[in-house]
Formats: sequence, structure tokens, C-alpha cells
Amino acid sequence: MTIAMIPMPIAARVAPTLAVEGLSIDYGPVQAVRNVSLAIAPGEAYGLIGESGSGKSTVAYAVMGYLNSGRVSGGRVVLNGADVFAMGERGLEAVRGSVVSMVFQDPMNALNPSIRVGEQIAEGIRRHAGLDRRAARKRTLELIGLVNLPDPEAITLRYPHQLSGGQLQRIVIAMALALEPKLLVLDEPTTGLDVTTEAVILDLIADIKARSNVALLFISHNLGVVARMCDRVGVLYAGTLVEEGRTDDLLQRPHHPYTRGLIDAMPSVTAAREMVGIPGRLPDLAQVPDGCIFQDRCVLATADCRHGVIPMETIGPGHSSRCLRWRSCATELAPARPAVPRASLAGMAPRLEVADLTRDFPGAPLFPFFRSRPVVQALRGVSLDVREGETVAIVGESGSGKSTFGRLVAGLDRPGGGRILFDGRDISALARARGRDDQRDVQFVFQNPHSALNPHHSVEAIIGRPLRLYLGLRGRALRERVLEILTAVRLGERYLTRAPRELSGGEKQRVCIARAFAANPKLVICDEPTSALDISVQAAILQELRRLQRESENQTSYLFITHDLGVVRQIADRVAVMYLGEIVEFGETADIFTAPQHPYTEALLAAVPEIGRAEQANRRDMRLEGPLPKPTNPPTGCGFHTRCPRVLGPLCETMPPKQSKAEGHWLKCHIPIAQLRRLQESG
Repeated sequence: MTIAMIPMPIAARVAPTLAVEGLSIDYGPVQAVRNVSLAIAPGEAYGLIGESGSGKSTVAYAVMGYLNSGRVSGGRVVLNGADVFAMGERGLEAVRGSVVSMVFQDPMNALNPSIRVGEQIAEGIRRHAGLDRRAARKRTLELIGLVNLPDPEAITLRYPHQLSGGQLQRIVIAMALALEPKLLVLDEPTTGLDVTTEAVILDLIADIKARSNVALLFISHNLGVVARMCDRVGVLYAGTLVEEGRTDDLLQRPHHPYTRGLIDAMPSVTAAREMVGIPGRLPDLAQVPDGCIFQDRCVLATADCRHGVIPMETIGPGHSSRCLRWRSCATELAPARPAVPRASLAGMAPRLEVADLTRDFPGAPLFPFFRSRPVVQALRGVSLDVREGETVAIVGESGSGKSTFGRLVAGLDRPGGGRILFDGRDISALARARGRDDQRDVQFVFQNPHSALNPHHSVEAIIGRPLRLYLGLRGRALRERVLEILTAVRLGERYLTRAPRELSGGEKQRVCIARAFAANPKLVICDEPTSALDISVQAAILQELRRLQRESENQTSYLFITHDLGVVRQIADRVAVMYLGEIVEFGETADIFTAPQHPYTEALLAAVPEIGRAEQANRRDMRLEGPLPKPTNPPTGCGFHTRCPRVLGPLCETMPPKQSKAEGHWLKCHIPIAQLRRLQESG
């Protein structure tokens, strides 16, 4: 059953559960939060959005009274009628858990790895509620059942490392609900989770809110999640609240240039469009500029925006904006345009051809004293091709084999079977055994730019290394080529001498991309290259990748590995959907996204929260419960049948046939394509 999210305005007669009044917080000279005011009514969900460094988490920690190194320079936080900053440590201990609880972004950091999860929940109940062991255990089992984990008795005996990411987040939510708080603070509660797991966690939070009337402060950078979960939204930029309003109104009709920029940078699964990054970066909060805090990045800024205090102006009922030119947002800042369709690459020669690729790894022994180890079947007969100048995306949940496939193509690991052909040459060997040309032609952009760059080398040395190694450049020619590449990724000469620690996350990833393109490669493997970046930075990086591909001398191809389907919709020409080491559907991007055939592809797309797509995101009939089966013991027949919402029965325990929907679009499923379409239309 779908629970409708009904907006609940704050009534004047209802005291808010949380009231933040003129809050200002400093960290030394850094003015992290300045004069922020907001209120949340009982049963209301309030979303706080903005880029990293905007102050979202600082506000959340202030609500909890966690400001060890921060100084409150103004304002107050009133929680259930009491001033948080006047409570003292003992008073804060009393309200944490009973009045306000927090769900952190990383559940592993919130749990003790050496204590069973059941005991961790029960310990908090005994300490704060004064229950004996028996009563605390009973309450623990109730909470585990409340968050929809099967077999609560067995779950209580497990350690954190024995649970999946989604299960861990449910345990953390259960702990937060133990004392029935009035306010739940959720700090990026689904960041890092697969989209299918995220959808289930969001369902759970919506159910809890509907049953308990708890108020939610929902902090996120994902506008789709906020659109689905929240009644009202506040937009925070560089510590200042710049816009606030009802969710549908604010996200459909933004009246601040920053809000408009965030929306335009958000990738969409429903249509390919030109994603536009927000130029520039956040200001130095140790030297806050006079006037509008967003002035240096705003295309609408005038002289009036550069001095004085910019007031919060009322636009309509419950909607306000801190912008002198809010009326111009609707007329002068048009929504992002549809992307220009790319020319068909159907006739292009295949650059990369992979046939029947397999890879097994030895798993952990069942018991420490056993010598025999189970075999992890990471890849099971994967075949695909990538054409010249084409981007092929590989999507699927964590553990599906995407990154393993990328590492094999890059030569970072050796396949167990099958072959990898590049321009007709077999490159199945490890990279160090490949020829110099093959090493140069296949480059890799890693997920984490922080660990991919040598912290002791300058940007010039990092980019110069492949130029010296593969092209033999030295001296002036080397420096000129490094500068040329830096300019191509929108950096410049001033970055030559900088170390990685002096760069932002987006700048580090641009350096990684520059290094990959330095020696004119023919294939670049991008493994989650934007997953750790803000959406505005992500949009800029994706723009750079598309531009570099268009302008490359060698018609560079991309193998793009990601779990972000919105990004895939914007950048990929074709998509391979991978599940448990196998490709289950492969075809043109537009075809896959507008008419997915395989139930797994359908479930992935149905789980994506997006602005203006709440009804689709609330389709619980296509939810995937539970983690992927263990690759040490994959299901017989169709690997997806244990989680498939459309499973037929014993037939699915046999190998599915390969069906063709159109030329170049195929899937592996027992259900005929015509029947799959009828099932989708009736759902």
C-alpha cells in the first residue's frame, strides 16, 4: 500500500517540535551558519538541501547539542519547548533519544563493531528508559520488527559486519526510535546505498512518520529524495538560508538562482537534458562578502546585490526567497534544455569486444580451521562491445560485478575465462604484460579522486607522468602539453604547482580525468567517477567528459560504471544491466529507459526518486527486498528469480532464453516480451 505524503503546514495554534531562531555558529574565524531560522511541526518532514560545506550538518548537530568545537554566536534552538543551549550536558543526555534522535549517514560508524546489534539497541533502552534486561530485549525485538527486518531473534545475535548496508541502516533507525522521540534528524540517511535499498529505507521512514507523527529534519543533497519525502524545504547556501517553501512549489517554481542551479544540475531518468553545473565555488566563510552571499556565482547579480543585507522576501503563502531579483528567476533562468540527440553509432567499428568473460575469487572459509574455500563467481559469461566514440554504461547494484569487469578490461586483474579484444588485439593479460601502446590506449578514472592522486606530487608531475612514459615528452614540450590538458579540463596554469590537498573534490577529479586523457587514449574506463561529488560539480564533470570525447583525436570511447541511473541517462549511448555477474539486458539508452523489459531493469528505474515523479517512486510492487544472493552459491537458472517481483515459479529455476526486442536490444528472461509489456502497463 502506498502512503500518500500530505503536506502539513505549521498551524499557528500548534507549537513546533523544533524551532531554530536566528542561529549563527562559528568555527574560529569561519562563520559556518549565519542567522538561520526554521520551524518543524509535529508530523512534518522538513528537507534541508545544499552543496557540501553549506552548513546542513552543522545545523543538525546544533539541534542535537553536538557542537564541541563550534561556538554559538547568536540565536537559539528550541526543542519541544526547551532551549537546547541552556540545558547543560546532563539535560542534553536526557533529551537525546527521548525527544530527539539522529540517524547518521554511515551506519558502520554509528555502531560498535565488537558488540552484537541486539545488545547495542538494548543497552540504550536500559540506560535511558530504566527497563530491566527482559523488558529491554522485548522492546529490542519489537523495534527490529518495526523496521521490517526478518527473524528479529537471529538479527539480534549478529555483529555489524554480518549485515548489509540496508540492514545496518535499519538497525540505526531502530536505535533512533527506541525511546519514541518527537524529532528524528536524518543526515543523508540513504547516501551510499543502492537505489533499490534506498527506496526500501525511504518507504520505511515514510511508514514510521505516518504511524507515529514524528517530525523529521531530513538533510540531503539528493533533490529527488527530498521531493518524495518532505513537506517543506529549506535551501542552505554557505551557511545562509536562501529559499524556503512547500516542496512541490519550491522545486517546480524556484525563486532563487541557487535553487534553480541545483535543480538544473540534477540528472534525470525520464529525459536526456543538458545538465548545467553551477560555476565557481562556495565563498571563503572566514571573509564573508557584503551583500548577497551567492553574488559571485549568480548570473542575475547586479550592483545592488553587492552591498547591504539581503532580506528574506515573501513570494507567496509559505514561500520566501533571499533574492532581490526573485521575479527574474522564472523568466531569465529557463529550465535546462533537452540534450541534443547524438548521431547514431550503429555503423561504427567495435573498439572493445568482450566475449564470455568469467572471473572467480576464493571466498572466506566457512570456519577458520577449514582449508577449503567457497568460490565467489564474480563474473559469469559476460559479453559486450564498445564502438569508437561511444559511451557504454554498466549499471547494477553493489556486488553485481561492474567494477570487476572494469578492472579486467583495464588489465588490473586477469580473467578466468573468455577474451578481451581491443582493436582486434587480445589484451586479456595484466596491464604490465601488455604492450606500451595498449597500456596507453586504455586508461582508468577511479571513483575516489583523493586516493587516486599521489599526495606528495604536484598537479604538473601527476599529469606529466603518462606524457613522459608513453609519449617521451620532456622539458618545454612536456610543460606545454600539461598546460594544454589542464586548460581542456577548465583548470589552468595556477594549478601546476598545487598538491592534491589544495584542491576541492571536483578539482581533484578533473586532474584525474586530465591524467587519463594526457596520452590520447582510445578507451577510458570511468568507475563511479562522480559518486563522491556534489550534483553541481557532477554536472560540470559530466559536461567535461562529453566535450573531451567529442574533441578527442582518437574518438575516445567510454566504459562508464555507475549505480546512478540519472547520470547514465545523460551520458550513455547504450546500457548493460548487470545482476550477479551476468548481463540481463543490453540496448540503446533511450530504449532501455523509456521501455525497460527485464524485471530487474524495471525495478531499478522504479526505485529512483525524482522531482515530479513521486507516483512512480512510490511503486512498492516493484521493490526488491533483501540483498543480492551470495555469489558463492548463486541461484540455479535465472539468477534474479529469488527477488523477482514477476517470478513465474519453477520455470525460473531453469536458464532463461535470450530474447531480442529490437536490433541491438536483448534480455534474458522466461517471460515473453509482449507479456512483460502487458504486466508493466497494468502495474
